[in-house]
Amino acid sequence: MSFRYGSVVTSLRSLRGDPVTADVVPTVAGAPYRAGGPLADIYVPAGARASVVLVHGGAFVLGSRRMKPMRYLAAKLTAAGLAVCAIDYRMIFRGGRLAEATTDVADAFAFWAARAPAFGLDPAQISMVGLSAGATLALLAGARCEGLASLVSCFGLYEIDHLRGPAALLPRLLFATADRAAWTARSPRHAAQPTAPVLLLHGTDDGLVPAAQAERLAAHRASLGLPTRLVIYDGAPHGFFNLAHLPAAEAGAHEIVGHALAATSAGASAPARSSTK
Repeated sequence: MSFRYGSVVTSLRSLRGDPVTADVVPTVAGAPYRAGGPLADIYVPAGARASVVLVHGGAFVLGSRRMKPMRYLAAKLTAAGLAVCAIDYRMIFRGGRLAEATTDVADAFAFWAARAPAFGLDPAQISMVGLSAGATLALLAGARCEGLASLVSCFGLYEIDHLRGPAALLPRLLFATADRAAWTARSPRHAAQPTAPVLLLHGTDDGLVPAAQAERLAAHRASLGLPTRLVIYDGAPHGFFNLAHLPAAEAGAHEIVGHALAATSAGASAPARSSTK
């Protein structure tokens, strides 16, 4: 796959600074979602009924529930009346290969489904949103999350087996094997799919994960009859929520809110593809 190493530097630089939006303070900060395990920050705006589990990115090696794009989306979602459960998970070099990280995301969803009613939220109205590596994990975990209302996958890596050159070190670490057949079988495009409605967001100028991966995943899900919508932003880079001044950041946040609210009120929509220019 095409992989621009300069895009790695650009993505890392874009994480610096504060979100260009009002920050929100968690209703509950640092709640363990498994005994002795990773933590979650919970944001509950007044009157909320639906909620979102938010999964951060960071190439499976860095990032947290409080990183810049997570805070940006937490502010946008809560302003729209959606509660948020933003989570950490185990990463490479911290005890978490792909299987462990996927289990963490699934456990976080189960935790939140059980905890949500205590905040006056409907456990049947929980969506999941993943960014980059978190999008990969959300898709894999979403297939195991009973009662998931909808899922949004933003600039995710869906074909881990397509990594070549030095980047191929990542799947070796994630899967603990050099067997490319195993990489293929366990990548989101080929693994079990969430049956909930899925929204895929991607940019045409993504130098880390080509938009073609999102297009192939959308086509695969459509072939299975699963509700899927793909939105591609012309000129948007990888991690566009790091840069709130980009039109894709505002438009993407709007799409996420609309998808979460639509899934909890009107159910699944017909498969479709749309593109923005």
